[in-house]
Amino acid sequence: MTNWHVRSYDTNDHTATVHLLEEVRADAEGPSFDLTDTVLALREGTPAVVAVTPDQFVGVAVAKYERGYAQVIALAISPAWRYRGIGSALLQALENQLLHAGHRRITTLLAPGQFGELAFRNRGFARTGLTLYEKYEPLRPVDVTTVERWGGTLLTAAEWHGLAGMADGKRLVEQRLLLPIKENELAETYGLVTPTAMLLFGPPGTGKTSFARAVAARLEWPFVELLPSRLVAAGDGNLAAELRTAITELMQVERVVVFIDEVDEIAQARDAVGPESQSVVNELLKAIPQFRSTPGRLLICATNSIAALDPAFVRPGRFDLILPVGPPDAPGRRLLLDRFLERIDNKQVDTEPVVTATELFTPADLAAMVQRAVAAAFLRAVDKGERLPVTTDDLLAAARSSRPTISAEELERFRADAKIFTRS
Repeated sequence: MTNWHVRSYDTNDHTATVHLLEEVRADAEGPSFDLTDTVLALREGTPAVVAVTPDQFVGVAVAKYERGYAQVIALAISPAWRYRGIGSALLQALENQLLHAGHRRITTLLAPGQFGELAFRNRGFARTGLTLYEKYEPLRPVDVTTVERWGGTLLTAAEWHGLAGMADGKRLVEQRLLLPIKENELAETYGLVTPTAMLLFGPPGTGKTSFARAVAARLEWPFVELLPSRLVAAGDGNLAAELRTAITELMQVERVVVFIDEVDEIAQARDAVGPESQSVVNELLKAIPQFRSTPGRLLICATNSIAALDPAFVRPGRFDLILPVGPPDAPGRRLLLDRFLERIDNKQVDTEPVVTATELFTPADLAAMVQRAVAAAFLRAVDKGERLPVTTDDLLAAARSSRPTISAEELERFRADAKIFTRS
C-alpha cells in the first residue's frame, strides 16, 4: 500500500513546491526544466498537481497552455521517491485537469534518456521527434463529463498486457476487432464489418469483467460499466428509462466501450418475467442497433447463464461475437501462478504440481489460494522466528483446502453452452 497520494496544487503549497523543485534541479540525475518559468506559471494559476506524504512534498507536475494546446513544463519527483509510480499518477491527474479545461493535445519536451521519460511512456505519450513527446487524448473534453457521470474511466495498456490465461480470446480480439479498425480502408474493400457488440458468458469468477476492461484498454477507449443498481439509484427507480438515458448520452461520446455485467439479471426471457423486466429487455434490444450504426462504440455484455437470456438477445444479428470465458487451462494457470508469485522474493516453488492440482480453479480462486499459502508461510516464519520461504507444499496444502468456484457439473454445462452459443 502506498503512503503518498496525488492532489491538486494549492497556493498554500507554493513554498514547499518551490523547495522541491530546487531540490530536484540540484540533483545531477534530475529532470531538465526552467525553474523560473515553472514558478511563474504556478503563480498564474496554471494547471498543477502535487504528490504528498503525511509530512512532505515528494512530487509535482505543472502544465501551461500555449498556441492552442497544453504543454507539461515540469515533472519533478524527490530522488528518494522515484520509480514508485508517482510520475504516472501525477501525469494522470494533470491530464484530467487539462481535459476539463478543454485541452486534448498535450505535449512535453524531453531529452533522450532524461528522467520522466518512463512516466510519459506509461501514460501513452508517443515520441514524435528527437525530443518532443506528444499525446492525443482518446477522449474529447466535451465527453469527459458524460463518461464521468456514468462512472467511466480511461485504462492503461497494462490492463491488456496483464491479462493472463486468455490467450485465445486476446488473439481473437486482435484479429476480429483491432485489426479491422487499424486497417479500416482495406477492411471496407472486403466488406468486413467491425464488431460493435460482444457477449461474454461463463461461470462466476472466470474474468469476464477483466477481459472487457482489457479490451477497452487495448482500444484506448474510455470504459463505462453500467450497473443495474447504479442505474436505478441515478434515476427514479425506472431501470428501463435510466438505461435508455445512459445509452443515449454515451452514444454521443466519440469512442467508448459500454459494459453491462450479469446481463442475465435484466435480460431474462420475456415470457418468464413481469412487464417492468420486459421493458428493460426491449431497451437492450433497441440499444444494439445503435451501436451497430455508430462507429467507435462497442457494447460488451457478460452473463453467468447464457441459457437464461431472452432468445431474441442471442439470435444471429444481435452480437457479432459471443465468446465463452471459462476457467484457465493448464498453460493459463501456469502463467497466472507465475504472476501471483513473482512479487514473493523468498520462495522455493515448483508450479507444475500446483497447476495439476488446480484444474477447476478460476483466476480469483488461484489468487485466493496463493494468499492462503503465503499466510501459512508467514505464520510459520513468525512461529520459528526466522524468514522461511513459501514452498510448493504450502501451495498444494492451500489448493487441497480450497473449494473451487466452479463444480465439475457447472463446467460440463458451460462446455455444452459453449458448443451451442459460441460465435466468433
